[in-house]
Amino acid sequence: MNSIAEEIGRYLRDHPEAADSLDGIRQWWLPRLRLQEAAAEVEEALQELLGRGLIVRQVQPDGTVLYRRAEGDAS
Repeated sequence: MNSIAEEIGRYLRDHPEAADSLDGIRQWWLPRLRLQEAAAEVEEALQELLGRGLIVRQVQPDGTVLYRRAEGDAS
């Protein structure tokens, strides 16, 4: 798993009710040193986590996409 995916997974383990957009994840979930992380790299990590079934993607009525921990994922 890539390091960004590991960081997102760690955040979700520490904050199991968290849900946020790509921009919110970049701004709030990743350590300040990674604040400037390219959106494409974070999106790649999210796709990896989606593929592993560790997170789910939810589209809100306004079109905002949120990511959250998958139900039943206790890792």
